[in-house]
Amino acid sequence: MKTVYAIREGTLRMICEAAVQTYPREFLAALKAEEGVIVEVVVLPGTIQGDYHSVMYTNMLPTDYSVVGTVHSHPGHSNRPSEADLQFFSHFGGVHIITCLPYDETSWRAYDSNGRRVPIQTVP
Repeated sequence: MKTVYAIREGTLRMICEAAVQTYPREFLAALKAEEGVIVEVVVLPGTIQGDYHSVMYTNMLPTDYSVVGTVHSHPGHSNRPSEADLQFFSHFGGVHIITCLPYDETSWRAYDSNGRRVPIQTVP
């Protein structure tokens, strides 16, 4: 898996806005990176966004090696992964972002496929 060390500020803003628009349901999408920087959010067809869960059909992902992980929102104030999140992380991607209320530039965290926090900085 490619190493990811940063996310573009505009991509993070888009994630926050999508979480706000989806609230109280969870927002879920895939992440694409270029040269270690997350640059794009990919919403897959058929993604289910529920009140306490989301379902992504990873078989709908294009064959694209720039897809490095996922992002989703929690409808409360915790950005810690749930047991279901940890199970999903272990089967797909290398970096997973969770954002929570108030869905701003301070309310997100990144995790690896084992659920360990990873440092991701924001870049212009």
